[in-house]
Amino acid sequence: MSSLAALRALHATIGAALDDIDRVYNGQGLDYPSLDVPYYHHSATTGADPKQVQAEKLISDPAVARASSLIVAACGQLSASVQIPFLTLVEGAHLGHITAALSFLEETNTVEILREAGPQGLHVKDLARRINEVRYGKKAASSVGVAHLDPVKLSHILRLLATNHWLREVQPDVYSNGRLSSLLDSGKTPDQLSAAPTKKYEETNGLAAFASMTTKEIFRSVTYLPEWLLTSTDKAKVKKAETPFNLAYDTGEGYYEWLERPENAVELARVGRAMTAARAISSTHSIAHKAVFPWDALPEKAVVVDVGGGIGSVSMQLAEAYPHLRFVVQDREQTVAIAPKVWGATQKELFDSGRVSFQGQDFFEPQPATLVVPGVGALSQSPAVYVITRVLHNWPDAQCVKIMKNLRAAAGPDTRLLIHEIILLHACVDPSDAEDGAGQDEEVPTSSPLLPNLGKASSGVYQLDLTMMAMMDARERTLAELRALALEAGWRVEKVTRDRLPVTLGYLVAVPV
Repeated sequence: MSSLAALRALHATIGAALDDIDRVYNGQGLDYPSLDVPYYHHSATTGADPKQVQAEKLISDPAVARASSLIVAACGQLSASVQIPFLTLVEGAHLGHITAALSFLEETNTVEILREAGPQGLHVKDLARRINEVRYGKKAASSVGVAHLDPVKLSHILRLLATNHWLREVQPDVYSNGRLSSLLDSGKTPDQLSAAPTKKYEETNGLAAFASMTTKEIFRSVTYLPEWLLTSTDKAKVKKAETPFNLAYDTGEGYYEWLERPENAVELARVGRAMTAARAISSTHSIAHKAVFPWDALPEKAVVVDVGGGIGSVSMQLAEAYPHLRFVVQDREQTVAIAPKVWGATQKELFDSGRVSFQGQDFFEPQPATLVVPGVGALSQSPAVYVITRVLHNWPDAQCVKIMKNLRAAAGPDTRLLIHEIILLHACVDPSDAEDGAGQDEEVPTSSPLLPNLGKASSGVYQLDLTMMAMMDARERTLAELRALALEAGWRVEKVTRDRLPVTLGYLVAVPV
């Protein structure tokens, strides 16, 4: 295919996908959400325009989601093709500027201030004054000793964001929120943020906390990735840092250990809330679906062990769908000790009946010789299934193998291992992936110039991959990498179920070897 033919094919992909979106929205009598109109998630149930709420919900419709991914992928590839290469280099090398600007936007509570100002926006002089008032209090902000924010510098930061559609410059030096900036709104008033700044992320959807975590610790750590990887030979006698995070923060502690320092209490609470937002990226295939695993075929009171299961969210979902099974949630002692309290009365019946129970267990240690399950007693045989959900991406290869080897040692010949992780696709066609139905997406025709992983549309999971590397010397993995780790630990992957692009969460079912 010639270059011009490829450009026209990408253009045609965009047009066809737009037609698909048009059909869905027109069929509901709705317009597609506008970049210029903020959507405050906290107000979705308290006075927002019902049509706006419905239009936002419709973006998750499968046909719309598919079409949107194709548009983003084709536009990204089209832009990369026609832009002057030097300008692409300039933009790529300066992407950190946008990260820094977003960090500033979130930390200064600009989004909440602009929400209060309304669609007409605020001039940077008034905005700079309000930022100081929220940060220091109205009285302190007017005192001589307080450094006042420069409105000119503020405008230049916000203009970069407006140029990239995060805000709107409605008049020269006058800014208002748009659809993207409204994602960062905590829902609190500027006065509330001024009175209790450490409570900003409490009772929120976690998006502002996620932005803060990503643009601070993660961004700072990622910048040390080259230095961490390329330790020169003349420094061979110097102990290499475990992670780029260790270099960035000059600490020998792991990220979570560092967060548990008393002086980092605010950061620890913020990360906890940020994980709420991260979990919003959910699989289109429910773990309870029989296409993922034949749960209904397991015998009465078969035992499923949820390894590293936290407070048991996955087990709760499965227990409600399959009442004939018993679930044991394993995690650190301090986690499982609070789990029933976190659920309160909502899952009392599951706990009282013994259908879901908790057990303190370090997954780096061998499984207990005898597993005692409420309503079943001491197991005379191995559990039917070990489930391990979004755990392996937190650990380097050696630790992943150790976790799965411990499960293999306790498994019986009929035990199954169900792994739930992101499955990274290559940026080229990999014939071996097709063996398990986890290769090139069926929505990307073989003759299409689009990258098999949808390029720009799926970029987020590859950025998350490097986040895990920078923070924990871990990573997201390709199917081949996951297969190899499982096999080294004594498990053979026999079935793969993968979500549609661009978020390639998947399930791997493995059997003992």
